[in-house]
Amino acid sequence: MNEHEKEKYRRILEQFKGSKAPPFKIDLELHRRCNSRCLSCSRRSDPNYDSINEYSEKVEMPKEKWLSIVEEAATLGVKEWHIAGGGEPMFLPDVTLPVMNSIKRHDMYGILTTNGTLWKGEHIENTVKIGWDSIHFSIDAPDAETNDYLRNFPGYFERVVKTITLFNKLKEKHRTNKPTMNTNTVLSVKNYKKLPQMVEFARKMNIEYMFVEPLIVYSYLGAQLKLKEPHIKEFPKYFKRAIELAEKYGIANNFSGIDKNLEEDLIKKSSRMDEVVKEDSEKTEEIKGIKNELLKSFLSVPCYKPWWHMTIKCDGRVTSCDVPITGGDNIGNKSLAEVWNGHYFNSLRKKLLSREVPDFCAQCNPSHTTQRRRMRLEIIKMLS
Repeated sequence: MNEHEKEKYRRILEQFKGSKAPPFKIDLELHRRCNSRCLSCSRRSDPNYDSINEYSEKVEMPKEKWLSIVEEAATLGVKEWHIAGGGEPMFLPDVTLPVMNSIKRHDMYGILTTNGTLWKGEHIENTVKIGWDSIHFSIDAPDAETNDYLRNFPGYFERVVKTITLFNKLKEKHRTNKPTMNTNTVLSVKNYKKLPQMVEFARKMNIEYMFVEPLIVYSYLGAQLKLKEPHIKEFPKYFKRAIELAEKYGIANNFSGIDKNLEEDLIKKSSRMDEVVKEDSEKTEEIKGIKNELLKSFLSVPCYKPWWHMTIKCDGRVTSCDVPITGGDNIGNKSLAEVWNGHYFNSLRKKLLSREVPDFCAQCNPSHTTQRRRMRLEIIKMLS
């Protein structure tokens, strides 16, 4: 656990003690426009899926509002950002790049998730020069045929490989190790056998971290791609080989070690993650011999997001994470501090303290569960 992580846990504990610590991390959905139609995408749950780009354009907050949010966040003491959301950030580089530049001017940590298909040379040059911290490339397979089918985008694989290659060249040119480059992969019936080859691909492309997530069902197309019993039974032999290769090549990942994210239970229960959230909370309530009252209270809370994290959607809607598709506060005419200390976040914290699991947690990312499990262990160490 490095100092960056320790600060996150300190903020959570401050909130639990009643002080008004600022959010540690903010996720931004600058817009919902995308040039891809991925088969497993959460956008497919939207009844207006075919017109999301047009709808997004109508409701997006202006660039000036996003920049003012970054400015206020820097003043409050926010430490980390993730530019992600339900679209491709580089669909609107004239918004995304100024926000990235402002984040780094204030020396805050920046992450960006991208499909990697719309980057131009000047975008990459800018990103490397400002010292952007991490780029997560969404890639579902180590070959064009499989990846482009899953991403429903002919030429996707070729484009993203070209982008990663140019990032590597410009990092070498500027003698920097930033940004670190990750791959994000959604595990499905089309690619579970290819996980070892994905590790080989990551090594070839100088990828430093591999993130693999069990598929969450958002549409009938996703349901067809989700691993069934025969696939789950066969998966361990490919999984084991992928772990061996990642260890051999020194590629960090979220499918081995403490953050192991591809356990059978998590694969089966993706889209029913509220069950796992409840089970984990109940297990921690049963732990005996804990005398620290703060630790007792902390361990059995189903989720910690509202104590350290917020997500801001393109229309100004603010929630504690990226899962809820309705509800939340709105930052359109409010400050960041007003939203963070307002009714929505306080009521959500109260619900979670009473062990109530919101319905939207069913669609929680399995990786949030493994991260939460690790968080509990780290907090135990800190309070001990």
